[in-house]
This record gives sequence, C-alpha cells and structure tokens, in this order.
Amino acid sequence: MDTQGDYQLVIDGNYCHLGMRKFDLVQSIFTFDNIPGWENRTHILASLRDLLKPMGRMICLDSTPELYVNEWASFTTKDFPENWHAKTGDIVRDIMLDVDDRSPVEDIYWTEQDYQKLFDLAGLEIEATYKPLGRDTEPFNWVMEKRSHRG
Repeated sequence: MDTQGDYQLVIDGNYCHLGMRKFDLVQSIFTFDNIPGWENRTHILASLRDLLKPMGRMICLDSTPELYVNEWASFTTKDFPENWHAKTGDIVRDIMLDVDDRSPVEDIYWTEQDYQKLFDLAGLEIEATYKPLGRDTEPFNWVMEKRSHRG
C-alpha cells in the first residue's frame, strides 16, 4: 500500500476539486477499457482536458482492438471468438496469463477511429499514437508481440 500517495475520489468525472488548468500532465492507464458510452467517455475526457495547462499533455494508455483477437505472452483470447466481430461499445473478453486469477476479464471494445472521434468531441488533439512491439533481444517468450497485425 502506498502511504505517501495523495489519492482523490472522483465522482462522475468531476475533477473541479483538483484545480482547473493546473497540470502539465494527466495520465490515464487502462481506464477507458472499462468506461461505457460515448457521452460518458467524452465527458470524462473533456473534464481531464480542463485540468491541463495550455501546453499540458495527456497520456492515454488503453488496449487496442488487436488485444482481443490475438494470443499474447500475458493474455489469451482464444476462448472468445465473438471478440472478432466486436464493434465499438461491445463487451470483449480475455484472460490474463500473468496473474493467479484466470477469470475472464471484461473490457469495452473501442476502435481507433472511434477513439479519434472521442478525442475530437472532447476538444483534444491526438499528437501521437504508439504501438510498441517486442524485440528479439528481450528476455521474454513473445507470442505475437513482435508482429503488427490484426489476427
């Protein structure tokens, strides 16, 4: 447990208590994998945007559609063929292989094109998108992480 951290409870994307236009960086990691709905996601992104200083940046790290249709060193999707037909807003499933609990994880599928629309609606501009790949020189047993493709 992190006893030094300053944790804040945020209800319904209301960040006003944190101070508007106060932050150089806002970071969201796998948050939007579990937030349903266009309106809800747009509201939360716009609220996060309002926290940023004029030259501030936001890092949004989320799962890409490829996660749900390939096999990975830390995820499997082979038991969920319905993932192949998922559309934005659909529930998709995978199983994490690097934890003891092998219960299916449910996420909300979102296409890259629809992420772009979300950011546009929230008044945010995507500066860059990264999809890092595994390398032969790394000490991991990569499954598909060294290839960039769907399926």
